[in-house]
Amino acid sequence: MSRQKNKSKNRLSKAQLDTNKKISSLKTMYFNRFLMVRYILAVMVFANFFLAYLCWPAFTGIAAGIMLVLSIGPMWEMGKMYGHTEPAVRWTLRYNVLQLVINCGFCFLVWAAPMASVFPFFADVLAAKIIASVILAFGAVLCILCLRRLDRIQAGRDKQLARIRFFEEKYRLKI
Repeated sequence: MSRQKNKSKNRLSKAQLDTNKKISSLKTMYFNRFLMVRYILAVMVFANFFLAYLCWPAFTGIAAGIMLVLSIGPMWEMGKMYGHTEPAVRWTLRYNVLQLVINCGFCFLVWAAPMASVFPFFADVLAAKIIASVILAFGAVLCILCLRRLDRIQAGRDKQLARIRFFEEKYRLKI
């Protein structure tokens, strides 16, 4: 008799374990909607770190240092997204817009000012200006991609959300 009770307890715990796994998968699916945003944020943080390190006394280094400090908000925001279904990305949006403006401003400064004042580690030659412009333009494109992705997520038009809704309906789950 007690053996049957143990088996039913094991079955119950296995069913509960299966439900917990599905809920964990659902939380991870919601969290992974922001995967590209988190990777782009990481790229921007490292780029700003190296730029601040290489250009510190110049205006460029100070601006990169400020961006490093400002990146704390979006990193915190992205980190606490696990388990949340509603996207709250206020700081991440602001950070990406500001990063886009700074990249475009630096791209303008590369051509308008001497390279020694913008990027002291580059020589004032055409090749250096082109390389710096390409790198800054690449960063601006990453910011635009990130902003587009955030816009789609907030509007509920991302493909990931359709998969999440299907998963929720199939297993009748909610977070």
